[in-house]
Amino acid sequence: MTEVPTQPYSPLFDSISAWILEQSLTNAELTDIVKGLGRRLVAGGIPVSRLSVGGMLLHPVAGALDVVWDARTDQARRSDMPRELFQSKEFREAPFFYLTSNNKPSLRARLEDGAVEPEFPIYQRFRGDGVTDYVAYFYGYGESNRTVWADMPAGFGGVSVSISTRRAGGFTTFEIERLDALTKTLAVATRSRSTYELSRTLLDTYLGVLSGEMVLDGTIERGDGRLIDCALWYCDLRDSTRLARDLSHAAYLEMLNNYFADTAGAVMEHGGDVLLFIGDAVFAIFPIDEETRPRADTARAAIGAARDAIGRVTKRNTESAGGAAPPVEFGISLHYGKVMYGNIGTERRLNFSVTGPAANEVVRLEGLCKSLERFRDLLNRRFAF
Repeated sequence: MTEVPTQPYSPLFDSISAWILEQSLTNAELTDIVKGLGRRLVAGGIPVSRLSVGGMLLHPVAGALDVVWDARTDQARRSDMPRELFQSKEFREAPFFYLTSNNKPSLRARLEDGAVEPEFPIYQRFRGDGVTDYVAYFYGYGESNRTVWADMPAGFGGVSVSISTRRAGGFTTFEIERLDALTKTLAVATRSRSTYELSRTLLDTYLGVLSGEMVLDGTIERGDGRLIDCALWYCDLRDSTRLARDLSHAAYLEMLNNYFADTAGAVMEHGGDVLLFIGDAVFAIFPIDEETRPRADTARAAIGAARDAIGRVTKRNTESAGGAAPPVEFGISLHYGKVMYGNIGTERRLNFSVTGPAANEVVRLEGLCKSLERFRDLLNRRFAF
């Protein structure tokens, strides 16, 4: 095979590298960066056919992200992959697993020459698509002693990049040298974006969507916050002490998570923001916005969430009737009022929550559910009045 002649120096790669750094400073979407990179390489005379960028995510559900740009469609597609994928045969027979598990920074496969060493199943698909040359890189975060997931080896934290072409003869030596440097800049931008997404994910997961947005917008000092009008939503599990005593540890946690999924899940799907899990209680708010959701609509949303939560728990109790676990019972209270919404706590340990009389009252109102249940029981006995 005759290699494509080596080109003289060109400012193309330097200008692309500067562009990638500019994008990372503005927290641009990774799909836009990958698409822009592919377009710029092709426009500069480097016939890239496919770009792939991936990295591990510290996320409750997703384990990694993967962005693929295809020159034929000029589209960049992002996939957030579940953690279970790491145990799949497909993942463990891919070039990136080989690079990370063998501590290799890169590999190159000249696919038009036939079988290569090492050979991976994905290469057959690439050959069928006309790919002649494939380069893959892995840039680790230098955390060789840190295990991101319990089922993965230490050192898997990092960014993977692959680039392929269909040009006869593949990439030139000059292009490979410049791609080596360019992909490292791309890895920095990828880590910057994934770190930003991690911040959003952690804030959304542990504070709630609305509270997380306020913190990211700079509401971070003790006492920062504002008065808001909102509907308040509170529910509490019944007989939790008895359940914790009678059920096994695993069964109790499963029951508790199902209960939260049914109650807090209903709140979030109706537009509410779950502020706190207080033991086995859920505290949430439905902020009022006269432009997007006025008082009447907010009240309907809160009531709808309560009805939905009751329906979900009732359905789950019916489906599990006769099993080892007793039915789940809980009370819900709804209230309306002005509350202080912001940071409270110490200078070094803050909580983003609501305070004020209305917040205290909604908790006390839920306590009345037990008394009302006893009165309901009296009515069910059909006393004559």
